[in-house]
Order: sequence, then structure tokens, then C-alpha cells
Amino acid sequence: MQRVWTYLFTIVLLTTISSCSQQTGQKTNESILYNNISKNNITQSNIVHRPSSSLGEKNADTAFLYTTKVYKNVGDFAELSIQEIAAKKGGIERKSSEYHTANYASPQDISSSTRLIRVVFDNDIFNNTDYYYTNGVVIDLIVPTAKLSPLSKLLLGFKGADIDLFGFSIKQNIYTPTNPDIAEISVGDRPFSAFLSIGQIRESYNVKNNFSIKSGLNFGVLGPASMGSVVQSSIHNIEPIGWNNQINNNVVIDYSIEIEKGIVSSPHFEFNVTGGGNIGTIFNKIKGGVYLRAGNFTPVIRGLFSNSGSTSNKSALQYWFFVSGNTNVVFYDATLQGGLFSKTNSYTIQDKDINRLVLNLSVGFALYYKNVGLEMQNFYLSPEFKNAYDFRWGRIKLIFKI
Repeated sequence: MQRVWTYLFTIVLLTTISSCSQQTGQKTNESILYNNISKNNITQSNIVHRPSSSLGEKNADTAFLYTTKVYKNVGDFAELSIQEIAAKKGGIERKSSEYHTANYASPQDISSSTRLIRVVFDNDIFNNTDYYYTNGVVIDLIVPTAKLSPLSKLLLGFKGADIDLFGFSIKQNIYTPTNPDIAEISVGDRPFSAFLSIGQIRESYNVKNNFSIKSGLNFGVLGPASMGSVVQSSIHNIEPIGWNNQINNNVVIDYSIEIEKGIVSSPHFEFNVTGGGNIGTIFNKIKGGVYLRAGNFTPVIRGLFSNSGSTSNKSALQYWFFVSGNTNVVFYDATLQGGLFSKTNSYTIQDKDINRLVLNLSVGFALYYKNVGLEMQNFYLSPEFKNAYDFRWGRIKLIFKI
């Protein structure tokens, strides 16, 4: 029995050795064939695979498993083995797939480098009137360092915004009755009032989604300390004499937000929906509306920073005509009703006489070129209280890149 097992084991061993020898011989022939091709520097040949008729048949045609035309072989490039060549890096130049615009700086560069001064001047003299909202001035300074202020953390914007601008702001608004040149109180008319505030602003843009958020936080004073009477007296030939009846001093805290979403956005026409409001001790209101413009501009983004980094004169020039409309829902207006923390005013408008829905419309034109921008705008405001007139005023906005 032991001999039988020994005999069977010997047969299996010999069969295995024979099979390995055949495979080794086949690989050797393949290697010889490949070396011959390299050494002879064959430039064109057809090598076709033909299946073997038997497992152990040695045929040079079985060295390649595909059909090809060989124009260059390894020998043309280097006297190296396949393994040595595989370890070498190719000489083909790689091109970056990143997209770079030729005419504009990146959004990150705009956020970190934009420095602007923006001056807004409102006055009803443009409509040949001198009452209600009679004068207003806003000066904004947009600088990257404003982001370092602790107040900037309280301003609403996009997390990871494409463009995120921060700045400082100072504002003064002045209001008078229809006849500011009499000492007596005009019951049923608007009271004298003015406020002065300083604070911070933020403009945050999501360019891909045509979305923007603008927010501001301001602190100041309402009343004589705002120097509204001093400013108006200095710009009038006849000094208004009713300022002794103005709304008394009060603290101003104002948080504002404006949201704008592009519905139709192109470089030549734009239709946006808008919303926002104010909360604090000076105004409490919400608003919603639309904004349309036509011309040549960057969609959603408005101002000099939209062409920062531009190298093209065409892209540096922006202009547009625009129309805007808002419906305001008014909950409280301290310029009419007095400050929240002072009830000893000479005269104010009663809460029941406040119009809760107020319409605000405007039309205008904007022109921006390189480092300077100009906007001219005219406003219409529906009556803010019972027996009031509707009202119009004009605005000039100047923007300078510094």
C-alpha cells in the first residue's frame, strides 16, 4: 500500500514540474520576442494574436493579446528596462484646471482690498420743497480693518460669502413741518425732529446665487443733541424758528437689514425682489419690494468694488437706469412719535394717527467708471400720518475708491 501511495505522489510531482517548465518556456519566448522588436527598432508592424491549438504550444504570435501599429518603441527613447522606464516621470506638461478670469479680481481679493468712501446727500430742494424729510447725510467708509471691530460680529451676512465688506458709518436725518418759519406748534403737522448716529455696516454677497445681505448697527441721539437745528439754520437764508418745539433727546439704537435676491439677472437687465426692516429705538418697521435696472453692470453687485481688479476699459464702465418700489409696514417711528424713553415732548403725532402702510418709490441713474461712481435718484413717499401730504425728495450719491 505504501508503494502505491509513493507511486501516485511521484506521478503528480512529475506532472507539476512539466507544467511549470512549459509556462516558463512560453514567458521566455515572449521576452525574447519583445527584446528583438526593441533592438531592431521596428517602426510599423502588425502583430495579431492567434489562439494556440494546444496548451503547451510555443508560438511567438501568442506574445501579444491585441492588434496595434507600433510607431515608436522603447528603444527609441532610452536603453532602459521596462521597470526603469516605469519609474521615470513623463515629460508631458500638466496644465492647471483652475479657472482664472482675465478682467476681474477674485472675490476674496475684493473683500480684502476694497477701500471706499461713499457719501449720500438727500434733500427736498431737488423737488422745490422744504418740509418733512428735508435733509439727510450718510458717510460710509468701507475698509477691511472694520471687520476686526467687535460690532462686526453682530452684523448679519453670509457665512463663507463670496464678497464680504465691512465699514463704518455716520448718519444725520432732519425733519420739519410744512411751515418751519413759525414759533407756534402746528397741530396735525409733522413735529421738528432730527437724529445723529454712528455705527458699522456690512455688505455680504453670494455671487453664484445672486443673493445679497446688507446690515448695519448704529448708536446715537435723537433730539437737540443731534444738532439738526444747527445744520438746517446754517443752510437756510431764513433761519427756521420752530426748533424749540422739537422732539426731546433720546437714545438711538438702530439695527437695519436689507435682503436682495436676483430673479432675472444678466449683465444688461435685472429684476430683484427685496426685503428688510429696522428694529430699535428710532424705527420699527419691515418692508418688501422690487428693484429693476437696465444698462451695463455686474448682476446683483452694485458699486465700485464690482469691477475691482478690472483691466478692461469696457468692464470698468458701468451704467444703468433703475426703478425701485417698497411697501413699508410701520410699527413705530420716533421722528413722529417721540423717543421710546421720553414722554415729555412738546408735540408728537399720536399712535392712532400713524399710517401703518407707507409706499416708497424711486427712479434713478447710476454711472461708475474706474475709481469714481455717481448715482442720482428721486423718491416718492406716500403720507406717513393722517392729513399729511405725499412727499418727494432727491438724492445724490458719490463713491470714491481709495
